[in-house]
Amino acid sequence: MLRSALLCAALGLLRAQPLTCPPACKCVFRDAAQCTGSSVARIAELGLPVNLTHILLFQMGRGTLQNHSFSGMTVLQRLMLSDSHISAIAPGTFDDLIKLKTLRLSRNKITHLPGALLDKTVLLEQLFLDRNELKDIDQNMFQKLVNLQELFLNQNQLAFLPARLFTNLGNLRVLDLSRNNLTHLPRGLFGAQAKLEKLVLHSNQLVSLDSGLLSSLRALVELQLDRNRIRSIAPGAFDRLRSLSSLTLSRNRLEFLPPALFLYSHNLTFLTLFENPLEELPEVLFGELAGLQELWLNCTRLRTLPAAAFRNLSGLRAFGATLSPRLSALPEDAFRGLGELQVLALHSNSLAALPGGLLRGLGGLRRVSLSHNRLRALPRALFRNLGSLEGVRLEHNLLETLPGDVFADLPRLAEVLLGHNPWRCDCDLGPFLAWLRRHPGLVGRAEPPRCRGPGPRAGLPLWALPDDDPECRGARGPPPRSAAAPAAPGHTASVPDSSEPRAPAQLVADGSRQDRSLFWGLYFLLLAAQAVITGVIVFAMIKLGGLFRKLIRERESERAFV
Repeated sequence: MLRSALLCAALGLLRAQPLTCPPACKCVFRDAAQCTGSSVARIAELGLPVNLTHILLFQMGRGTLQNHSFSGMTVLQRLMLSDSHISAIAPGTFDDLIKLKTLRLSRNKITHLPGALLDKTVLLEQLFLDRNELKDIDQNMFQKLVNLQELFLNQNQLAFLPARLFTNLGNLRVLDLSRNNLTHLPRGLFGAQAKLEKLVLHSNQLVSLDSGLLSSLRALVELQLDRNRIRSIAPGAFDRLRSLSSLTLSRNRLEFLPPALFLYSHNLTFLTLFENPLEELPEVLFGELAGLQELWLNCTRLRTLPAAAFRNLSGLRAFGATLSPRLSALPEDAFRGLGELQVLALHSNSLAALPGGLLRGLGGLRRVSLSHNRLRALPRALFRNLGSLEGVRLEHNLLETLPGDVFADLPRLAEVLLGHNPWRCDCDLGPFLAWLRRHPGLVGRAEPPRCRGPGPRAGLPLWALPDDDPECRGARGPPPRSAAAPAAPGHTASVPDSSEPRAPAQLVADGSRQDRSLFWGLYFLLLAAQAVITGVIVFAMIKLGGLFRKLIRERESERAFV
């Protein structure tokens, strides 16, 4: 007790001494110095006081850090040596820094570190070795740093890590190994990191994620694995990461995912899988993930999505499956269970048709993007019961017409983009044009929908078409329907769900429509021909009647002479 009191008193007297700031430095705060411009090898010549607690050295001249650079600085707590062109560090350089808690050696030219360099800095909590040129690290480098909480080794040239490198770092909370050349992580590398909360491994060359590698990371909250070359993930790789909240797997080379990969990741709120050459998704991939709010599957090789594959993502707010040229079909219940979904992005795919019930149950949906696909028609009921829908993007498709009521009963609808479609501006488009004229402010005019034809209408915006087309008079409504024959036992009658507003008999191929003016011309010509033929027949009958009467009179005259 007495010894501790004397030590504290001595330290107090030492700290009470007035600080003499070296000429080449600035001492803005008490016990802190900031120096720049000198040579790394001549730090000892700056005359820094030994009672400093904070030293910031930057933009120093290139050289080797000498072992006497910080001699006697036993109370130093923060040492920053960034951007100083340090090429090497002599053994024993930090031996006197027994109180050091933060050591920053970022953005230098260090290629190698002596094995026992940090053995005396047992109180170190933060170590920054990022943005150097380290190619390897001695397996005993961190063995005495039992209090270390944050370790940054990112942006070096590390290709291999010894399996026991982090064995004594039981208090580590943050570990950044990103932007290196790591191809493989040895089993047991993270065996002692039970308190690790953030592991950053993105932008390496990892090719696989092996079983058991992450099993000890029970406290892990954030895991970054994007921008690697991962082709395979072991089944159950994330099963024990019960605290995991954020996981990035995007921009890898994953073609398949093991079934139930995220079955136990109940706390996930952020997950990225985009820009992987995924061929298909397993039918069971997710467990109950009520906290996951976004899921993006952009730039894949998916041809379709499994039915109800996302049903457990009840809290999902945004979903995207875009920029996937092989994605050509979707099952009707692809998005079943996503009642909280607000944004649905399906643009830039090869979708040619959509099932009528695709959006059923998505009562909270606000925006849906279907642009840059190959859609030729939309089901009449596609947007039914979507009372929250605000925006629809349908530009750059193959739409020729739409049902007049396809956007009916959408009270919050504010924008519909329909440009760059081959609209056929004939009488079949009439019902939709009527809706368009009633809602002129909804359709985007920056790239307005224009007619592809027929004839002189090509290039006209849809709203430039005449209100009362004389060619379409009397052809607005559907023709009367005959009574339907009763369905055969075991079969149900089906009605095509098409974008055409007319009766099913008019759902024919593109080139089969007859011109109505030609029809009426032929009709009247037929009537005229029928009248002429009738007149000829009547005239012939009159003539024949006259001949018969003349013949009868002649025979009666002959009888009279006899």
